[in-house]
Formats: sequence, C-alpha cells, structure tokens
Amino acid sequence: MDIILEAELSSQTGKKFARGILNNIVWIILVLCIVMFSSLISGYFSIINYINIISNAAFIGILAIAEAYCLISGNLDLSIESVAGFSAIFSAWLSAKSLGSSGLNLNPYVTLCICLIVGIIVGYINGFLILKFQINAFLVTLSTYIIIKGLAVSLTSGLGLSQLPSSFRLVDTIRFFNISLLPIIMIILYIIFYFMLGNTRFGAHLFIIGGNINAAYNFGVNVNGVVSKVFMLSGALAALAGWLMTAKANGASPAMANGVLFEVLAAIVLGGVSLQGGVGSLTGVFAGVLVLSSIRTALNIMSVSPFITEVIRGCLVLIAILIDSIKRLFFK
Repeated sequence: MDIILEAELSSQTGKKFARGILNNIVWIILVLCIVMFSSLISGYFSIINYINIISNAAFIGILAIAEAYCLISGNLDLSIESVAGFSAIFSAWLSAKSLGSSGLNLNPYVTLCICLIVGIIVGYINGFLILKFQINAFLVTLSTYIIIKGLAVSLTSGLGLSQLPSSFRLVDTIRFFNISLLPIIMIILYIIFYFMLGNTRFGAHLFIIGGNINAAYNFGVNVNGVVSKVFMLSGALAALAGWLMTAKANGASPAMANGVLFEVLAAIVLGGVSLQGGVGSLTGVFAGVLVLSSIRTALNIMSVSPFITEVIRGCLVLIAILIDSIKRLFFK
C-alpha cells in the first residue's frame, strides 16, 4: 500500500513539475534566445539592442493584448489584423497632403480618435453578430477581416500615402532616456490590462466565461455584455496599433499590417494563453512577444532570407499549438 501511495505521489509530483515547465516555457525560451543570439551576434547583449527589441515589439504587443483577452473569454478575433491595417491607411488618408488623400488635413490626434471609434464599432458588430445569431466567432471575424481588408485597399486604390504632418511623428520622435514613446505606451497598456485581468470583476468574468460558459450563466454573469466589451476593446486596441504603425513609418499602405495575426497568435499561445479559453496571463503574453521580437531582430541582423524567416515563424506557431495541446491532453 505504501509503495502504491509513494508511486502515486511521485506521479503527481512529476505532473506538477511538467505542468510548471510547460506553463513557464516561454521564459525558458526567452532566456535560451538571449544566450544563443548573444553568443552568435556581436553586440546583441546590450541595453541599446534590447531597447530596440522592445520598441520593435510594440505593435505586435498591443495586438497581443487584444487577442489574449478574446481567447481567454473563449473567442477568437481574426479581424484585428485588418482593423490595424485599415486604421493605419485611414489615419494617413485623413491627415496626409499627398495625392490620393482625403484633402482634409486633419490633426493626427483627431484621426486617432476617429480610428478608435471605428475600431470600437467593428468590435461591437463582431460581438453583436456572434451573440445575437449564435455564429462562431471564427466565421464572423473572418468575414469582417476580409471586408475591412477590402476597404483598406479600396480607400486609396491600393496606393500608399506619405507627407504626413510632423505632429504625427511626435510619438516616435519624443524620447525619454533615448526611448521613444512607442514601447512606453505598450508597457503602460500591459500594466493597465494586467490589472484589469487580475483585479477586476470584468477580468474574473472573462476567465469564467472562457472556462465554462454554462457555469458563467449559472453564476449570473452578464455573458453578452462581457463578450461585447471584449470585442470592442479588441477593435480599439487594433485601431491604436494601426495608428502607431503610421506614426512610426511616417506613412501608410493598405498592406501595412499583413501577416501580423499569425505572429500575434504565436506570441500569446507561447505565453500560455489556451486556445480553448479560460487560461492565460499577460505576463506570459509579454514574454511571448519578446521572444518573437528577439528572434526577428536576430534574423535581421544576420541577414537571414525573409523566406526562411517565414518558415521559422510558421514553426513557432506550430510549436505553440503543440504546447497548448499537450497541456490540455495530459495536464487537465
């Protein structure tokens, strides 16, 4: 009997250890990336380079907050990529002086407010269709993804825009200790949304809905209200990310955010957010974003072919999905 009990305890200890490793594997990967790239690339292990890595992670990082909230609630928002792309070109279209713009020459911060409103409206439509007609979130957001992507291209007939007002660049040109506002904005957003997720009723309701929606109804959670807010937050954050892309590049094109969705998904799943909902943390998501930014920066420094980079990104997505599947199958 004692032998059986010891074997059972040993098994439970082993499972806890393995679960702990998988739950924190993103930090292990991040450390391995830093050690490996520091040994391969001269100057990689430096404050300046890590500031650059965090700066380059700003756009993906903000989008990752939006998608993480959706996934924790048991939903998926595919439209964040196209909303970001549309926000980028739409804000430039409203502010630029170049041929093909609206000619309104609006203040960039007015365009930010307009883009945030558009993002919130798109999020509301997504939530309304999902909740009202009980349509799968994947199908609804895929449809809005395609529609908004088409609107972004048609807005300027596929052309890019430049000659933006100098005030558009302030977000990137203003420096604090040689750090632009972009990574600072991202970090502030992570702090705010981390607090919301772990210390508010809204955050608790997200986990309950994502873990078991029937239990959420039984507990009296306003499921429709919470899910609707999640999608509106997602749309607003995606619009903000798109506007910041334009501010960073001092111009925009309809293809500006192409491909970021898969990188976002890889970052948040590597960071421990379950594709099934109800599990995740923003600290892990932030680490996942840094892993991808570290890899992207290292590959750029080493002049690795962009085609090989795409292969590596695809492998990361697959690894992230496998890790999530292993946790669900063996460590329920």
